[in-house]
Amino acid sequence: MIVDNIKYANKYFGIDKRFKEIFAVLASLHKDTPLGWQEYDGFKIGVSECETFDKDKDGNDRSAEAHRKFADIHFVISGDEGVGYADTDTLEPVTEYNEEQDYLLLSGDTVRLHLRQGDFCIVFPEDAHIPQMTAGADRKLKKAVVKFKV
Repeated sequence: MIVDNIKYANKYFGIDKRFKEIFAVLASLHKDTPLGWQEYDGFKIGVSECETFDKDKDGNDRSAEAHRKFADIHFVISGDEGVGYADTDTLEPVTEYNEEQDYLLLSGDTVRLHLRQGDFCIVFPEDAHIPQMTAGADRKLKKAVVKFKV
């Protein structure tokens, strides 16, 4: 997992040839950016407004998710977001891997990161993550998620 701020994104351009374009698009997003998904050449970006939450609707700890075919970039447009993180090898599967939707749910101990406006995290297939967790008093969050094949 990589965690940083958009103003330092150029440090990561060498990791993937798409990163220069991805981060240019992310840097252009603002509080009035329309919601929804946009397709680009080799990646897609979804913008959403949501509330953060730590427990599921039944009051249970939320499961971490992981992907095998895609990586994500979670970018905070406005608000604060907590993101739970753990290496997939340290967690126990809760579900079978869903190949069609490319996700696996896992449980166990995670570390919580606090992302603020302009911050991003890049999660690779070995990075189990719990997005949209509470981080601060205001639970409102506008964020973008980038999906790209690895």
